Amino acid sequence: MNEDGDWWVPVEDVKSLIEARKMVLSCLNYSIPDEGTLPYKGKVTTLVCDKHTADEIGPCCTNECSRYVLAYHFIENRKW
Repeated sequence: MNEDGDWWVPVEDVKSLIEARKMVLSCLNYSIPDEGTLPYKGKVTTLVCDKHTADEIGPCCTNECSRYVLAYHFIENRKW
């Protein structure tokens, strides 16, 4: 996820779109659809890092530890 509410789940990590959506929903700290929505935006190619976690503060990923994958893309639309 990034600060703008974009979520990417690598296709290789799940069996289906439904499983990918459930994975993202399990990370949210609010209720869907009561407090927001999570529309699916399609499959995209994105860069992932195999060495650092998404929330880890540290060195930037390099070509040695990152790779492109096909991922399910969701946008978090929270009612503020």
